Amino acid sequence: MTPTKLFRRAPLALTLMGACTGAALAQSSVTVFGVLDLGVQRLTNGSKSVSLLSIDGMQTSRLGFRGTEDLGGGLSASFHLEGAIGPDTGAGGDWRRRATVSLASTTAGEVRLGRDYTPTFWNISRFNPFGTNGVGAASNLVYGFDGASGSAKTVVRSDNSVGYFLPGGLGGVYGQAMAAAGEGSTGKYLGMRLGYASGPLDVAVSVSDTTNTAAGDKFKVASLGASYALNELKLFGLLHTSKQASKKQSNWVLGATYAIGKGTLRASYVSAHLTNAAPATDYKGQQLALGYVYALSKRTSLYGTMSRVSNSATGKYLIPGGSSVAAGQGSRGTELGIYHSF
Repeated sequence: MTPTKLFRRAPLALTLMGACTGAALAQSSVTVFGVLDLGVQRLTNGSKSVSLLSIDGMQTSRLGFRGTEDLGGGLSASFHLEGAIGPDTGAGGDWRRRATVSLASTTAGEVRLGRDYTPTFWNISRFNPFGTNGVGAASNLVYGFDGASGSAKTVVRSDNSVGYFLPGGLGGVYGQAMAAAGEGSTGKYLGMRLGYASGPLDVAVSVSDTTNTAAGDKFKVASLGASYALNELKLFGLLHTSKQASKKQSNWVLGATYAIGKGTLRASYVSAHLTNAAPATDYKGQQLALGYVYALSKRTSLYGTMSRVSNSATGKYLIPGGSSVAAGQGSRGTELGIYHSF
């Protein structure tokens, strides 16, 4: 190529480079993030014990990408792709934790589409000291029936969802609503959450129903949760009910965290009561959990948790991960681990 031709083509090349640069600058931010959480765990369910390398004792291990584009005038577009990974085996590689795209306005709120957390999940996650992870998780007894998250497709997340989130600046009021197409005989979801957070207080109510069987039975959830901070002490409470046909499970949770220097003590008590008309069922379970987290840095922590589940004569609640329990048997768990976020 002659120098004359090269200079003639330079403006075209610069134009293309400018277009590419403009496209790149339009994306305000793209973030790669993740969590790795591994530990050792000892579970005793009934008379059977197992020791294992455990994962997700504090938070679920994950890898994700999220980005936001400023569209001007208070509008923005965002995406969020997040997948669970199993650092003990290297498993993972999908986006089942969350896969959404959204359009948000600073004054009108956000519309979000895709696979996302249901509004009724957040009260379980937010309003107890151990969240939904590890041997002390309240979800061991709260999820679905008998602590089984598979009781409905929408206990934690929903596919095919359209969600709306209130904007900020409403004097502490926050909320979201979600509708999800079942795209089949089960999985159709309608739910909402409305809360108020100001100063030390955070309180929220949530309700939902899911078409859970081909016959159209509704899996219904309602909850009321709250937390209150008193300097280093933070108190938690949750009332939660799950219903389907004649089956009903009632839960309540009380808990607290207490910060001591770089460490945090955690404690919770979870109660569960399940009834069913046919077949006749009426039993109870309870879980007591104690834990400690020591922050090595803002991103890295060491943690330890002990928990115990006891059942009434016909109860079958347990800490997941080990064997099943016979009616009336108990369950115990101990976990030591390291958590790192990036």
